[in-house]
Amino acid sequence: MLELKYRFYFYGLHGFFDEIMFTSIHDYFLLHQDISLPGHSSPYSFFTYGLASLIIEWLYLSHLKDKYHITLRSLIYVVFAFSWEYTTGLILRQFNACPWDYSHKPYNLHGLITLDYAPLWIIACLYQEVLTNFFLKVNIHGDSKMD
Repeated sequence: MLELKYRFYFYGLHGFFDEIMFTSIHDYFLLHQDISLPGHSSPYSFFTYGLASLIIEWLYLSHLKDKYHITLRSLIYVVFAFSWEYTTGLILRQFNACPWDYSHKPYNLHGLITLDYAPLWIIACLYQEVLTNFFLKVNIHGDSKMD
């Protein structure tokens, strides 16, 4: 498997860029149709996504893989994602550094999480399973087990 530090780096960058793409598309369709698609994120998202992805990877490999139906895994993932987003948001808010605020959304908790994004978190976490299975077959030294 690819070393931990490389997976953390990949997951952090992946989450950072996913967030930029999501905000650019979200803002285009729901706020203003700016064809330049300006997206945004925060450097904190690199660490937030990197660590969260490693935890999801561990959950999947240690407890969920080949043991539970996709429906139950999805429920576990969305509970984790909301818990993680709420906790990291609460910590960042203590330093006036939380880059998101869902207070304007109808189904939010303290502006830190919103039920509107539950389907997206499920998709992201299930995609994490795909990435995890891929990284099981890869190492940085070129001894690929992929066939």
